[in-house]
Amino acid sequence: MSKIHYFKTTVLVLCLIMAPDLVRSELSIEQKIEDLQRQLDELRTLQQSQQADQQSTVQNPIDLASQNSSNDRTPASPISPELSFGGQYRVNFYSAENGYDDSHRELAGRQTSQRLRLRQNIDFAFDRQFKTHLQFELHHTTDNVTTTDQRRGGNSTEVSVRHAVMEYTWLNRNVFNGMNVQAGLVPLDDYFDQTLFSADWDYNPLAASFIIPAGSSSLRLFAANVEEGSESNADDDFVHYQVDVTIPLANDIGITLTGTALNIANAIGPGNNWHYNYGIGGFLPLGSMRASGFILGSSTDRALLGGSHDADGVALRAELTGSLGSGAFGLLATYATGEDDGSGFLMPMAFTRSFGYWGYTGILTVQGPTDTGFDFDGVNISNNGYGMSSVQAKYSFPLTENLGIYFAAGWFGNTHAGSRSSTVGTDAIAMGTYRFNRVLALGFGIAYAQLKDSVSGYFQGVQQVAGNRGAPFNQAQGEDRNKWALFGRLQAEF
Repeated sequence: MSKIHYFKTTVLVLCLIMAPDLVRSELSIEQKIEDLQRQLDELRTLQQSQQADQQSTVQNPIDLASQNSSNDRTPASPISPELSFGGQYRVNFYSAENGYDDSHRELAGRQTSQRLRLRQNIDFAFDRQFKTHLQFELHHTTDNVTTTDQRRGGNSTEVSVRHAVMEYTWLNRNVFNGMNVQAGLVPLDDYFDQTLFSADWDYNPLAASFIIPAGSSSLRLFAANVEEGSESNADDDFVHYQVDVTIPLANDIGITLTGTALNIANAIGPGNNWHYNYGIGGFLPLGSMRASGFILGSSTDRALLGGSHDADGVALRAELTGSLGSGAFGLLATYATGEDDGSGFLMPMAFTRSFGYWGYTGILTVQGPTDTGFDFDGVNISNNGYGMSSVQAKYSFPLTENLGIYFAAGWFGNTHAGSRSSTVGTDAIAMGTYRFNRVLALGFGIAYAQLKDSVSGYFQGVQQVAGNRGAPFNQAQGEDRNKWALFGRLQAEF
């Protein structure tokens, strides 16, 4: 029975019941009839609307199904995530003399430049468990405001996505409680003082990372596709697998165990092969000081280097830091085994041709203000498999409330570079940092190094060719150089 028919019957019954009253009050009857008629009209309109909806549903079943079965349903209520912006706005300026003579200038002789770089973060926190992180980067550019446009003779402005991370943390008190998962373009650092790989130097591969708490300890697992190559070729990828276990033993005492596996396309023939790093690191307090260090091993299949034998090696690092007077000091010693053909200790950054802030000095290692256009003489911890030792020292102190001073020096040597020098060089830096506030700072200073012919810059990497003769060097045999640089950096970081 329709709503209207039911309503009419009800009205008739009511009229019969109310007949005596209706006779006594004609005016009241007319008002009631008008009210009932108005309600009938409203019901009729409602019925017509329902019939139209039913007809629309029949005529448009695909649209309705799409709305009801979509995997990307619009939530019933609007999402209002917390939004934050971090960033790094940097202007570098420098004048560097690289020490090459007129007959050998394949890298650069005298350099003078100003560079701009911007990094902008966009972070959403949807709730306590899920958030996203995005970082855009305007790469170093030397164009000015009138020539960034190519139509006016400028270079193309290179803007890229540096980070793009989805992050979820389980907080449901089950077996997964506290586990953190990150997926996307994930910035990845090692747990060994940026000697293996460093997000600061764009180690931001497509990766899935899991950090799993286990009591006071934690386990980190990740798999990263550092370089995909061709999608149609399964044997040209560069894939990085990592396991790290961090175990606190007592207050300010802890150890970290690591295992690294790189699967890389062979230098000779088809297929992929393996490079491994493995070892242990730790730290502990010594009174008012802190000691830290590690011992790491490496194994590399010969097919990755194009050589006649596998590469194996060991690296050690020891550091002591503490306070001295009004300032802070650091003492650092490193050692890595090497071979004449570059088949000694190797690490991921030797294959990716990247770097890290692993040392104290400004040229053979780099600091933030020297991480710019004259940084190509920086070396990794093993000098690309030729082996290397270093002894470095630093001291920093506040000169005024806003101005801090930093000094560092180091010796680098004990390489196995064939007939080349066993000394890589000596390096020194002096710089100041003036803080206008907690965001904006101006750094400035001078760096000087005596460089021998056994420098194999980080960008050279391992030499993956048939008949491997080791990684290239930065200058010809027997050619030594003196290099210096005046530099500055105005940076806002927030």
